Amino acid sequence: MMMVVIAIASVSYSSASKKNRDNRRVADLERIRTALELFRQEDLGGSYPASDGALVTGGYIDAWPVGPKGVTDTYTYVRGGSNYTYLVTTTLETTGVGYSVANP
Repeated sequence: MMMVVIAIASVSYSSASKKNRDNRRVADLERIRTALELFRQEDLGGSYPASDGALVTGGYIDAWPVGPKGVTDTYTYVRGGSNYTYLVTTTLETTGVGYSVANP
């Protein structure tokens, strides 16, 4: 009986940890979105940066976020061909599905 209780508690903790890391991923994407919109507002041509590094060097974000598990390539930024769109993606642990923010 004790083993069953320990197993259930372990699964519960693991599930809660995954949800917490996913919440951080979503919050990181919103922080990136805010930085991208600030960049575009201040850009004379009204475009998004060619690379995520421009957000850091321009002071729009302190550093490109590192994923909750310390993985540096958790978030992927792609600027659209017109320079007026973007897509930033990550993969959520709880579902294994990609999550993204984009304009439009």
